[in-house]
Amino acid sequence: MASSGDTRTFALASLLFLAALLVACSGNFFDETFVPSLTVPATTTTTTTTTTTTPGVSTQPGSSQWSSTIVASPDGSLLYVANPDSGSVTAVDVDGRVLWETSVGAEPTTLALDRPGGRLFVAVAGDDQVAVLDTRLGEELARLGTHRQPRGVLVTSDGTTLVVSARAENTIDLFDAASLEAQGSIEVGADPWGLAIQADGALLYVTHLLTGELSVVDLATRTVSTVIRTGPENNASRHVALHPDGRRAYLPLIRSRTSNADLDFETTIMPRVAVVDLEHERVITRELLGLDAVDQPVNMPSAVAFSPDGSIAYVVNAGSNDISVVDLDKGFGVGHIDVGINPRGIVVTDDGSTAYVHNALSGDVSVVDLDAQVETHRIHVTTSPLPSDVLAGKVLFNGSFRTEMARDQWITCASCHLDGDIDGRTWPFDDGPRNTPPVRGLTATFPFHWSGDRVDLFDFQKTIIDIQAGTGLSDEENAHMAAFLGFKEVPPSPFSVDDNRGEEVFSEAACSTCHAGPSFTDGLLHDVGTALGPDETKGPLIDTPTLLGLYDTPPYLHDGSAPTLRDVFESAPATSPHGLVSDYNETEIDDLVAYLRSLPQG
Repeated sequence: MASSGDTRTFALASLLFLAALLVACSGNFFDETFVPSLTVPATTTTTTTTTTTTPGVSTQPGSSQWSSTIVASPDGSLLYVANPDSGSVTAVDVDGRVLWETSVGAEPTTLALDRPGGRLFVAVAGDDQVAVLDTRLGEELARLGTHRQPRGVLVTSDGTTLVVSARAENTIDLFDAASLEAQGSIEVGADPWGLAIQADGALLYVTHLLTGELSVVDLATRTVSTVIRTGPENNASRHVALHPDGRRAYLPLIRSRTSNADLDFETTIMPRVAVVDLEHERVITRELLGLDAVDQPVNMPSAVAFSPDGSIAYVVNAGSNDISVVDLDKGFGVGHIDVGINPRGIVVTDDGSTAYVHNALSGDVSVVDLDAQVETHRIHVTTSPLPSDVLAGKVLFNGSFRTEMARDQWITCASCHLDGDIDGRTWPFDDGPRNTPPVRGLTATFPFHWSGDRVDLFDFQKTIIDIQAGTGLSDEENAHMAAFLGFKEVPPSPFSVDDNRGEEVFSEAACSTCHAGPSFTDGLLHDVGTALGPDETKGPLIDTPTLLGLYDTPPYLHDGSAPTLRDVFESAPATSPHGLVSDYNETEIDDLVAYLRSLPQG
């Protein structure tokens, strides 16, 4: 694919058109055994992709490892790809032939091979499980129960231990890689995601999605020895890769500049790669890669890989659909390569000539000639099951590569609504401080925004134009965006209550006056005593939010001023309808909070 601006625009517009045509368990669930499952048969297909002989990628025993959405077989002849929307894993050879595609469950996120390469471990985030597949045929061999939302997975360098990061319960789960028996878990900080391990296998490195922190875990003592803070505003940290010299870790992420009171399209979200000195366990500030400065404005750095000698870093950018090629010795960019839609993972061949890039929303793998710095072709790996309009809307939501959505590729909807979820931030918008809500269950909760100034799902053109500096969508594209925004429902809460005490407090305190009906919102604006600050321009009336899904969306209230649900009531003014502490004792407040965390009940 050519890299010029005009060619890029027309090519990606064509891809978008083609894409549009493609048609829980609680915290103490940690099974000490695995349950074999043969209920998911392997699906083998062939491909009409023109084959091109390409170099292999290999993972040598004793080398550093990290979790990824795409991995290569030990001999470098095969690639394995996790397809989150399809709920599947695909195996292809490097010449482009699909060997099999196997269904594994809801939202497979990353995968890893055992050392011989005979078994593939897949973190299936939506099912709270790790699927174990036979790499030759794609048959399912076993299922491992994990803590909630497994996101990262790898096998230690000596091949003995399977390591899994469970985001929702802040744990690292350990299994014997041979017997698959559970070996316990390690508590870590909030939202663990990306994993990496050094060649000697002594230390595990864990990224934290909403903080950009890097935890250092001593696997011998099973303790967190250090937490390295990469920056107070860093966010969206899903990946960590170790430099070939073993002395540095690279974390692609974004800086969410909530401290900037004068937000515009080029000062809100900053694309970064933080660099950590592993020996001294500290950030190397002078080696920070500000991709907008060393390359060009890009969006949502998601993965990184290196040339064999470690002199070049290849940073994959999920929002702008490209690779930033950075000379690490010189400290600036030496190339820029366009790839498929929403790239999330990358592997580089042993000779450094070729990269394979996993594109999550175009359902393919880009084959990149790194010497010529150009994408030569793609390997189709899956067909999205999403309705065509929803898929087209998802491409828009996650992409900054079109001028209709963003100016100069700086920002996407997904820059704040990470994967349609929250970013844990309160932004200083013109309306006032606004806490980022998730994008789910929206069809029954209009109007939208905390100020209630978006009347329906077709009413976000102003956000695209004012916040992202896009030129705006056509009516057809706007309909696609609305289809995506209304597609996802709120999943059932993993928390349950055994009695109705909390529901009784909810009723007695007249919470249902505003939080009414099955969606727990009356769709009206109310003064609850929290939108009265000097930066508030649209208060004191605030739109009634739904109470569905509160279990995983902290902080709370429109301004994010309540870190926990209990804080909603304890910090409320006495005149606020949330000011219940004077009328109810601690046990009753605890019961109410437990009830709220259980919504929606499965």
